[in-house]
Amino acid sequence: MMMLIMFMIFLPFILVVFLLKHFSHDQLPPGRLVVVASSQATAKDILKHRSFSGRFFPSLYYNNPGTLHFSVVTAKQCNDTWKYLRGIGQTYLFSSKAIESNALVRKNKAMEMVNYLRMKEGEIVNIENVIFATLSNISSNILASRNLFSIDLDSIADRKLVNFIHQVVEKAITSPGLSDLFPILEKIDFWTKRNAMDMHRLIKFTWGDIIKEKRASNQPRDSEHDFFDILAENACSDDQIASLLMEFLSAGTYTTTIVAVALMVQLMKNQEIKYRIRDEVLNQAFDGHAIIDSRLSECQYLQACIKETLRLHTPGEFIIPHRAIETCKLNNYTIPKGTVMLVNAWAIHSDPSNWEDPESFKPERFLGTDIDFMGGHFQFLPFGSGQRMCPGANVAVKNVQLMVANLLHYFDWNITDGVNYSNADKMYKFTTTSRKEKPLCLIPKIREQHMFG
Repeated sequence: MMMLIMFMIFLPFILVVFLLKHFSHDQLPPGRLVVVASSQATAKDILKHRSFSGRFFPSLYYNNPGTLHFSVVTAKQCNDTWKYLRGIGQTYLFSSKAIESNALVRKNKAMEMVNYLRMKEGEIVNIENVIFATLSNISSNILASRNLFSIDLDSIADRKLVNFIHQVVEKAITSPGLSDLFPILEKIDFWTKRNAMDMHRLIKFTWGDIIKEKRASNQPRDSEHDFFDILAENACSDDQIASLLMEFLSAGTYTTTIVAVALMVQLMKNQEIKYRIRDEVLNQAFDGHAIIDSRLSECQYLQACIKETLRLHTPGEFIIPHRAIETCKLNNYTIPKGTVMLVNAWAIHSDPSNWEDPESFKPERFLGTDIDFMGGHFQFLPFGSGQRMCPGANVAVKNVQLMVANLLHYFDWNITDGVNYSNADKMYKFTTTSRKEKPLCLIPKIREQHMFG
């Protein structure tokens, strides 16, 4: 069903071509094509091949003045601008040093979440909103030293911004314009241009006041810098800064929330796993006052649970589409320049030849193995692999473990009336990401040892 929906998204403007051995010819027909890889062997050939390092996104993105030639995720090719942006992102956001330097931000925002939930003891809480707001504020403070949301997402402005971020990640990716359907109509595709400008205005509205305020502050060069300051010092325009901040915020928050929520759902279903994680966090990562972020990576069972969640509930069933930047060969087929390359991570993660009992949640399968999420094991590709692999993989896992560890350590959780988590694996809908059909709502109860702080 998921593959069928993805085919329907692309069907109006591409010819779906499978790499089937039944075809006797090795020359694909001309035109806009898409190749779907559903095996780890073909996925490896695509993701490791620099000829497939291009990106394919709807033209909506490429008509946005901010993202035009200035993006990490949507950049059509790995050109000098892409290398520059990815480089400063790696240095100031994604490297081990950067992650360590931002540990206090993560700790403070996690404790704000805990304190908010203490006040909500006994009430029904939309945990999905709380996690999303907390992760968003972690990201926005690292990016621009500002909170974007109240933790309960209670205001109309909060809800509008959440909806916009969802659109950036989902609808824009799956909303081809006329010029995507028929490239010859590019110059008269006014609908796409209008939607791109609407997106651009909303991005500027989100970040405009923050950018204006920070540019006017004229803080000393030797003061502590956030990511905005780095971009401003490198002569980036307001449009470029706003679009890049939104790109990193949405990419780093939306899918991470999906993973954290999916793991919490599994823990409501599997109480023994929940208690095992809680004991591990207490023994290895709690210093008597707070959870130590850096120690959570030593909690091997928690790490196994996160990996298993990434496998079973991969945030994006298909890795962000690649594109052939030149004509080349793949499995004895000629792949024309411009062909869209789709890697079906969901199929690979569900393949019985890769995983025993693949439909079951079994974290133990990752214990005692060297399988990680960094793109070197092609049976497990939650963040992709190769040159266009997600640069924020380590940050995403850090944030998931921080959310789940704090939620389990400080609280017991009761489900709301009428909710049954026995079918947890079937509670997801497919868009470009895998989200629960209904938000996760639970009732927190402060654990006795944390009753007074």
